[in-house]
Amino acid sequence: MISRSQACAAAFVLALPAGVFAQSTREGLPSQEHYSIRAEYLWFHPDLSGTMQKGTSDAEGSILDLNDDLALEQANTWEIRGAIQFKPGVKLRGSYTKLDYHGESTLAENISYGGVRFFRNTNMVTTMKGAYYSGDLEWDFVKGPGGYFGALAGLRMLDLDRVLVSPADGQRVADTWRVPQPVIGVTGRAYAKRLSLEGTFAGLTLGSRGSVYEFDGGGRFHFSDRLAAEAGYRTISAKPKDGLDTVEFHLSGWHFGLELSL
Repeated sequence: MISRSQACAAAFVLALPAGVFAQSTREGLPSQEHYSIRAEYLWFHPDLSGTMQKGTSDAEGSILDLNDDLALEQANTWEIRGAIQFKPGVKLRGSYTKLDYHGESTLAENISYGGVRFFRNTNMVTTMKGAYYSGDLEWDFVKGPGGYFGALAGLRMLDLDRVLVSPADGQRVADTWRVPQPVIGVTGRAYAKRLSLEGTFAGLTLGSRGSVYEFDGGGRFHFSDRLAAEAGYRTISAKPKDGLDTVEFHLSGWHFGLELSL
């Protein structure tokens, strides 16, 4: 879940552009925003938490905690982001975040996962590999020399290959989780000479199909109009559902990287 303090921070960051950009949209954007293609590479240092459950057509599976039951190790990762700007303030954005987690635990109780029973006190080895994808169409309805503020609509998808193995008794379950979810949101960036501050909030609840919420905020130092170093904080809370299969996947942490605009 996104905490109240994180929601307040998101509101503060995203409210900044509205005040800074209360100017005529006929005024030009900052020189850093005169690009056609923008690419970013980020080192992401998140904390992972959540649960997962896999049932059958006639029975629910056990709810497994990613940390307590499966002991998935915390792991740093990387992310690539890109944007194509068709004209000032109209952009197609996307991102790819690599996910690669492993864990080994001793089960404290009997569990059921995908119709397979794993018994108390047996050794469980778990791998979870894949990616978190995003894709958005952005429209900046306020823009000027101080930056921009706009809306976005798009998709988020958690793509995971999961394997649970009990070596002692030869029990094994492997599956792939891939459920796209639509989002809407707001985004903005404010400039002050070589410094800029950016924030994005996106999400949507779809009832029986689950929900996804994401906040990303940070700052940049622009060495030039084309190159910048950045640091920020990102929170992802994805809860996709597919019948009796559910996932609650939370990633929160700092990221650092470089931005190149062409």
